Amino acid sequence: MKNKILIVLMVFLFVLISFFGCKKEANVLKVGTNAEYPPFEYKDQDQFLGIDMDIARYIATKLGKQIEINDIDFDSLIPSLQNNKFDMVIAAMTITDERKQIVDFSIPYYTANQSIIVKQDSSLAIASEEDLAKLKIGVQRGTTGEAYIDENFIQQNKMKDSQLIRFDNNINAVQELLNGNVDCVIIDDSAAKGYEKLKPVKVIYTIESNESYGIAFPKGSKLVEKVNKIIEELLKSNEWLELIKKYF
Repeated sequence: MKNKILIVLMVFLFVLISFFGCKKEANVLKVGTNAEYPPFEYKDQDQFLGIDMDIARYIATKLGKQIEINDIDFDSLIPSLQNNKFDMVIAAMTITDERKQIVDFSIPYYTANQSIIVKQDSSLAIASEEDLAKLKIGVQRGTTGEAYIDENFIQQNKMKDSQLIRFDNNINAVQELLNGNVDCVIIDDSAAKGYEKLKPVKVIYTIESNESYGIAFPKGSKLVEKVNKIIEELLKSNEWLELIKKYF
C-alpha cells in the first residue's frame, strides 16, 4: 500500500514539475542572433547591445514575456529556426525569396545597401562596380553580400571564386582586412557605419541593393502576426526615432 502511495506521489510530482516547466518555457521568448554586427547587434562583455537587441526586448515586453538571447554563427541561424531552437531570429537579416521558402518573415523594419570598406589609409578607389572584379574581397559567410558577389561576378565569370574570401563572422573579415590579407570587405552599409566608429576602416563605395531587414520565424509561427503589429506600432512611435538617434 505504501509503495502504491509513493508511486502516486511521484507521478503527481512529475506532472507538477512538467506543468510548471512548460509554463515557464512558454513565458520565455527565445531569440537567435549573431552579435557581431554593430550597430544592430554586438556585445559589451556579456551584455547584448544594438538596435536589433532593443527591438527584441521591446517585442518581448509587448508580448509579456521574458527574453533569452542566443548568439551563434550567422549561417546557423536559419537551420536553428527550422529545428525550433528559437522563437525568432533578429540579426539584420535581409528578406529574400530564397529565405522565404524555408522561414517566415515579419514586415520590413529597415532598408540597407551593400558597402565596400577598406583600411582607413588605403588609396584604393572604385570608379564603378566592375572594378570589384580585380579585388580580393572578404565577406561573412551566408550573407547577401556573399550572394551578391557570387551571382554578379563569380557566376558571370568576371572573377574567380578564390577571390571571394569567406569568413564565419564580420569581425574576422574586418580583422583580415586590417592585416592586409584582403583588399576590401563587402558588408551592409549600416554595419559599415558601425565599424567605421570602431575600427580604422572607411567606406569607399556603395552598391544600391535596397535590401529590407526582417525578423525571421519558423514556418507557420503564430508569432508573426503579433510581432507585425508590434513593429508597426514601434515604427510610428517616438521610441523608434530615439533608437535611430541612439545607434546612428
